Amino acid sequence: MRKLVWIYFILISSLVLAQDEKVRLQDCYEHMLSTYPIAGQTVIHEQSAALKTKNIKSAWLPNAELKAQATYQSDVFEFDLDIPFSVDLPEVSKDQYKASVDINQMLYDWGRIRSAQNLEKANLMVNQQSTQVELNKLKEQVNKFYFTILILQKNEELLQVLLNDLNIRQNSVESAVKNGVMLKSDLSSLKAEIIKVKQNIREIQNQRKAMVDVLSEITGMDLSVNTKFEIPEYNIEKEMEWNRPELTLFDYQKQKLQASSKLISKQNRPSVFAFAQLGYGKPGLNMMQDEFDSYYIAGIGLSWKFWDWNKTKREKQIIHLNKEFILTQENSFTKQLEMALKNEKAKIEIYEEALESDKEIIALRQEVSESARSKLDNGVITSTDYITEITKETQAKISFETHKIQLVQAKVNYLYIKGEI
Repeated sequence: MRKLVWIYFILISSLVLAQDEKVRLQDCYEHMLSTYPIAGQTVIHEQSAALKTKNIKSAWLPNAELKAQATYQSDVFEFDLDIPFSVDLPEVSKDQYKASVDINQMLYDWGRIRSAQNLEKANLMVNQQSTQVELNKLKEQVNKFYFTILILQKNEELLQVLLNDLNIRQNSVESAVKNGVMLKSDLSSLKAEIIKVKQNIREIQNQRKAMVDVLSEITGMDLSVNTKFEIPEYNIEKEMEWNRPELTLFDYQKQKLQASSKLISKQNRPSVFAFAQLGYGKPGLNMMQDEFDSYYIAGIGLSWKFWDWNKTKREKQIIHLNKEFILTQENSFTKQLEMALKNEKAKIEIYEEALESDKEIIALRQEVSESARSKLDNGVITSTDYITEITKETQAKISFETHKIQLVQAKVNYLYIKGEI
């Protein structure tokens, strides 16, 4: 019995917690940024860059290569001397064999490897920031569904208040009809309005469920129809600098092009290297000794590609054009932000003015509704007249709450455009 009591207590507690569950807009952002599939690209980019950097650094390690060959020559070196006496001169075989291990060690490369590493770092920054840009774009979807849910949530609450009032009025009208004070049509009109309000509430609930499901999919959060979404509070400061991830991406792209330019400048610089060859073959280094022998060669070399038919010059011109292209993209993007910012500023002013008007309208509608309620109780007006007035009051309240949420949404959009959230 005690176990059943505990189970019942746990179930009730779970239901209460589920009903009291609240979610903030910032919670949605944080979950989305950490759980959305493309967020995993950050780790992938880091791992890929680490492997590429190791490959670049490996250029400083000795390079060993095994070579082997067997050849047959139509002619070989031979002595053709007119000597008056007999001499036994060595002969070179036409079949020759050679196997060797060639080792090369970079000694100095004029900074090419370091430039390649810097380019890879710049490339990683671009890739990481590109992922952040894509994630940041998802905030627009989060905002859209979050504030739609808030409006539907508030509409449902106000319609529920209207429904409760109509149910109370139904009881009084039923009593009035029984006493012959009011007509049965007044009761029918009231019942029809109650059914209509219930229908509207169900439609809102279905819409809100659909919005919650989509938001849950985007953010990776376990959201339900019982989840309560809090209206965020944000303040807009007059002096706010741009903090958009796209602008940072443009900077990283320009840095990457700069790193590419430095690497290209060093591609044709000379490089100094040490080399060694360990071999075994027939013949060895002594061509006159026609037998298998081991040998080695060691030394220092220099490699310099001093002419490339202006390839380096053209590549630098391409980089310059790419910089110009990025600059035009940045200017175009900034202009779009400025236009979007002006649009949100206008919306903020419109909603602020609308809220002041809404307050006056609600106050007047409440006076009319109170008067209509008293007249209905006294049988002076019909239920249809009362429904008309109470519906207007509810609609005024819905407009007020909608404008209030839209004002917050406009502020959030403003901060999003600025890159502050």
